[in-house]
Parts: sequence; C-alpha cells; structure tokens
Amino acid sequence: MVMCLSLREVSHRFRIGFEAVRIAFIVSVTGLALELTFAILFHSMILLTDAVHWAVDGALEFTTMMTLYLVIKVLKRFSWGVLYLESVLALIISIAVLGTYMVPFVDYINSFIAEPGTSITTANPFLALASLVGGALTFYTFTELRKAYIRTRLEILKAEYVHAIIDTVASALVTIGIIVTSFTQSKSAELLTVIASLFFTFHSITNIAEDSIKSVLGLNIDVELKYKLMSVLSERFAENMRIRSVDVRKIGSFYIAKAELYVHPHVTISKLHKMRLAIIRACREVNEMIYHVDVMFYPDTKYGKGTNLVKGKSIKVT
Repeated sequence: MVMCLSLREVSHRFRIGFEAVRIAFIVSVTGLALELTFAILFHSMILLTDAVHWAVDGALEFTTMMTLYLVIKVLKRFSWGVLYLESVLALIISIAVLGTYMVPFVDYINSFIAEPGTSITTANPFLALASLVGGALTFYTFTELRKAYIRTRLEILKAEYVHAIIDTVASALVTIGIIVTSFTQSKSAELLTVIASLFFTFHSITNIAEDSIKSVLGLNIDVELKYKLMSVLSERFAENMRIRSVDVRKIGSFYIAKAELYVHPHVTISKLHKMRLAIIRACREVNEMIYHVDVMFYPDTKYGKGTNLVKGKSIKVT
C-alpha cells in the first residue's frame, strides 16, 4: 500500500515508470521514422496511415512521460501549469498531424470513388516488413511497460501496456492488410486496412482529448476527497496553521494534492519543514492513491485572530 511507503520509495517507483514510458516514447519515434520513410518512398497509403498512428501514440506517451517526470519530485512543487500546457500541446500536435494526413486521405478516397480503375498504392509485399518491425517494436514496448508495472503497481503503467498490446494487434492487422492488398491487388482490401488503422488512431486521439479537456476545465477535481483533506488538516494542525485552500486533482489512476496554508510569520524554517512532512503524511493516510502533495505556506501576522491577513509571497520549503 502506498501509505506504507516512504517518500523516497514513492519517488523511486515513479522513476521506474518514467524510464519505462521514456522507452515507449523512443520506440514510437523510431516506428514513426521507419514507416513514414517507407510510406513516402513507396507512396503507400497504408503505411502513411500507420505512421500517423505512431505519431499520435508518441504524443500520448509524451504526455504520460511528462506527468511521471513531474510527479517524481515528490518533495518539490508540482508544475500544474506545465502539466496543462503539455497536455493541451499533445492534443494540438495530434490534431495537426491528423489534419495534415486528411489531405492525402481525401485525395485517396476521391480517387477510389471517381477512378475505380486506379491501381493500389501498396503493391509491394515487402512493405509488410516495415509494419512487422513496427509490431515487434510495439511488443517490446509492451514487455517493458508490463515489467515496470509488476515492479511498481502503478495503474498508469497498466493502462499504457494494455494500449501497447492493442497497438501490437493493430500492427499485425496492418501487416496482414499489406500482404493481402499486394497479392490480390484489391483496392477494397487496401481501403479496409486504411480504415482499420484509422480506427486505432482515433482511439488514441480520444484518450488525449479526454485528458486535455478534463485538465483545462477542471473536471479531474475530486471534491469529496478535497473536503476530507480539509477536515483532517483542520483537526490535526489547527494550532499551527489555517487553511487558505486545498486542491485535489486526479491524473490517470492517482491523485495530486495542493494545500495552501497560513502560518505565523515568525515560525522557523525548520518547523515549517517538519510541518510540511507531517501534512504530506496526513494527506497520504486519507487516500493511498495520493502520490504527490504540494504544501505552500503564507505568512499571517494576525495568526490566531483571523483578521488582517498578510498576503505576501509564499514561503517555499524544498
């Protein structure tokens, strides 16, 4: 259980997760470069579509990788703005990639309808080797993510390795589609393979869009858990501080919390540091899925009287 782990152990688990997702991201970039190169050289619509899938998956893995990187530093301030920015950026990149792809895709559909006698774009059966290598890379990603999940039990890694095994199936379908298309010279087989690959691409974009919308609109806020934390902090630390605000966000399967507190302006840094660690432990005892807690202290010259608050810069302890 997470609440039995030290902060160092929690950080270590996220570091393992980060390294696993970083491997997945590098594999996606490699797969993208491989299939895009062959798609351009041989004008294959199937490989071009699969390359778009690689690009979108890479954006999704980049988002997860950055989230884990930020969470690794459990004793440092969580960069909420950076998280929102990279989440939205991943969505923008995915939409831009898909939008760019739609130009040749529309041309392809028009030629399929208006010129039924036009030859297929994937006539070389050896192009299946490119997607076969891509499938092997994806399966390697699956094994690395699954090993990391077994070591850490981070649910965010479980979601990633399940996605990787689905992508392995997608690569197998693309490989079969290329072989069938090239040997039968069937435009219908090629179109069916392209549409199937697009289905997996839209699935990835849907995941990115969902995370981005929740982050921007604040739909990932857990109100019930927020008030539980406020109640616990008020009961345990009422003599030393007053609550300014508490925020709890769900990211994937875990929570990130932030507590802003008013304290006496003359309290020592040493006492603030001890209080900060105690607050982090208290938050993690409320819910074992809270993996990161930001604690920010603000000076209150009238501490204990509740009036004339000093709203200066926060006291940040690292």
